Amino acid sequence: MKLPEIDTILLFERFSMPIYKQNSYENIQFPDPELPVIFHCDTLRREDDFIMHWQDSPELLYFIEGEAEVVSDIQREVCRTGEIAFINCGQLHTVRPLTPVCRYYCLIAEREFLEQQGVPAGTVPARLRLSDPGLSELFEQIIREMLSREAYYRPAVKACVLSLTAQILRHYPEQRELTTPAQDKRIAMVKAAVRYIQEHFAEELDIDKISAAAGFSKYHFCRGFKEVTGRTPVEYLNFVRCSCARRLILSGRCNVSEAAERCGFANLSYFSRTYRRYMGVLPSQEK
Repeated sequence: MKLPEIDTILLFERFSMPIYKQNSYENIQFPDPELPVIFHCDTLRREDDFIMHWQDSPELLYFIEGEAEVVSDIQREVCRTGEIAFINCGQLHTVRPLTPVCRYYCLIAEREFLEQQGVPAGTVPARLRLSDPGLSELFEQIIREMLSREAYYRPAVKACVLSLTAQILRHYPEQRELTTPAQDKRIAMVKAAVRYIQEHFAEELDIDKISAAAGFSKYHFCRGFKEVTGRTPVEYLNFVRCSCARRLILSGRCNVSEAAERCGFANLSYFSRTYRRYMGVLPSQEK
């Protein structure tokens, strides 16, 4: 299937700049009450990254260009063109491009809708990476329906979503426990820390405050946080701050010094060095 040249299907508001999830917990609002899905196409470049986040509904990613590492709780899989990543409800996840450009369609299906139709998306976990031509054809049918919006496309999409999710749970259930009790505790700790950082990144923060908010000793917190996220807490905090500053600068709402101050950087020189490390350019070079 030749996919259209499109960056975003505007059922889900996005910035016209590199995409960053700003909220660690996404309280998904489905804009069309007759179609309980969120659907859009994302383009990521190697220097881009998502802030780790989670939501209560399953998320499916269909890769159409490039490769990316998909991280979901303790699982990590490299997904390639034509493959699907299935993110189970409540899993802390992110996408990390491995090629210069990575593109994929994202589908979030309302958990309540699926469960009302007898598809137990919230209780039966599925594998993270799926390579199945039949599943890909179903996803591509959803793409065609969403783009054409011909008569009765809503019931057609809902039927495809139900069939796609049901087939994934039927044929690709996760055969092992996704996490152990100790891992569950560690993931809950990271979620608490991520939420705290998201809510307080503009304030003066240090490891003591963040680990206390997560309810763990500093040693166990720092070790567990990096194991789950791939970053130290300070690296994650700086990434969140720089991501916020980039949006402010590119939106034209703030100049560089104002963006630095609003995002928790007290020293402009340190902000510029940190920004270049995480964003790849100096803040003054953003356009």
